[in-house]
Amino acid sequence: MKIPHHNLDEHHLDHTIKLLFKRSLLLSISSIAIMMGIYFSLTKNDWSWLNRFGSLTIVSGFFLTMSPIFSNGIYKSQSGAGRFSSLNSDKSLETTTSQERKNGDDIAMGILITTIGTIINGFGDVIAKSLFKL
Repeated sequence: MKIPHHNLDEHHLDHTIKLLFKRSLLLSISSIAIMMGIYFSLTKNDWSWLNRFGSLTIVSGFFLTMSPIFSNGIYKSQSGAGRFSSLNSDKSLETTTSQERKNGDDIAMGILITTIGTIINGFGDVIAKSLFKL
């Protein structure tokens, strides 16, 4: 039975993070959010919808601003430049330290929290009214 190779320098969310931080995706999300905000505001005669969809644009802008940090992956982007690598127990090169991997995890969690907070800020009243029938 072959044991699957796991590189300590690769975070399990690297593929997802790299996809979420693509410029074309983020610009598309921002544009669609603004258009949907205008559409709902006009059809419901309530411009607070534009504000709500604006919160999604904020998240897209935040992700785009943070994208250089994740260009090489969560751990590798936090790695110090020019440092010599060490060998893992499986003899593969390790270019990040445990602290850098922890920092990468913290940044990923911060993005999740920021996203949840922005959605609650923008849509919290709508969610609460539908859940609690207020």
